[in-house]
Amino acid sequence: MTDELTFNEKAKIAWGDNLPDWVFELALLATRDNLSGSSKVLGCSKTMISQIISNKYPGDLEKFEAKVRGALMGEKVQCPVFGDIGRDDCLRWQASPKTNTNALRSQVYVACRNGCPHSRLKGGGNAS
Repeated sequence: MTDELTFNEKAKIAWGDNLPDWVFELALLATRDNLSGSSKVLGCSKTMISQIISNKYPGDLEKFEAKVRGALMGEKVQCPVFGDIGRDDCLRWQASPKTNTNALRSQVYVACRNGCPHSRLKGGGNAS
């Protein structure tokens, strides 16, 4: 038996009473799948996950929160093109480049930049 703390225990210590539910879900994933497995699931670095769990991440927590809520917590948004999709899929589509050879991708590209309330892009919506 090891004395090493689990990631959810580390998160509780680092965040205290202010531990967000999404960080706890992230920590549970890291405890279950380790940092390598978690980074594959979420498409980010192991360092980023470790820093967030340790409450030391200097970057944009809102974007990562949205990714965790979609991928791990089943959060959905209403996409003007696809309808009901996961919040993590919404973010992935926003990052896709425009292409004239794929009509669907072009529709999403335009929708994300023209008033979609879930867009985090300049010219998008409310950045929720």
